[in-house]
Amino acid sequence: MDLKIILLVCGLTVVTAYDSSKYRDSCKVQFDDCDCRVYHFYCEQDDTDRPFCVHAHQFCQTNYDSLAVLDHPVKNQAVLDYIDRHSLTASDCIRNYGFWINLSDHKVDGHFVWGPLNGDLDGICPSDFSNWAPGEPNDNTKKDSRGQDCVQLWYRRGNAGKWDDEYINVRPKGAVCETRVPHCDYDAYDLVADDYEDCTMMGSLNN
Repeated sequence: MDLKIILLVCGLTVVTAYDSSKYRDSCKVQFDDCDCRVYHFYCEQDDTDRPFCVHAHQFCQTNYDSLAVLDHPVKNQAVLDYIDRHSLTASDCIRNYGFWINLSDHKVDGHFVWGPLNGDLDGICPSDFSNWAPGEPNDNTKKDSRGQDCVQLWYRRGNAGKWDDEYINVRPKGAVCETRVPHCDYDAYDLVADDYEDCTMMGSLNN
């Protein structure tokens, strides 16, 4: 299956934890004819935005659909490529080496699912795909006896966006939110594909 990656640039005004100064851009992925996603990238939240992971989930649920669900290698790689291409790992965007995504084991320790932290939903069990950094997840308890229940794209110790479990409320992070576009009907979201740049530099991706 050919997968076309298109960048889109649009201005957003948001009034919550990640204010408009944190917003960096969006990119959209056409996964197939019935599955399109738009990913929205935010630089690191303020140190007062506690609990960090909880507020990131709430922000993305309020302003989009959720934090990014990267349950397929194409979706995961599209996000990593965008972060790399736009130098979002620079210290003027993130100082604590990571971006929150929608994976956690908050409900059942050691059982990572895609879904909210609030416990209202069971989440969606991950596919066979995973992208953990070596030695992760490790549920480290050095800074919080409850361990690490959230997951970040980790940019430290040579881990170029590999997954890492992280404490809920120890370090602020950037965030990758997503908007799901059923049947790839961008008109329903007031988006016109021809208005946006086709990122031909990435070519076509296959699953």
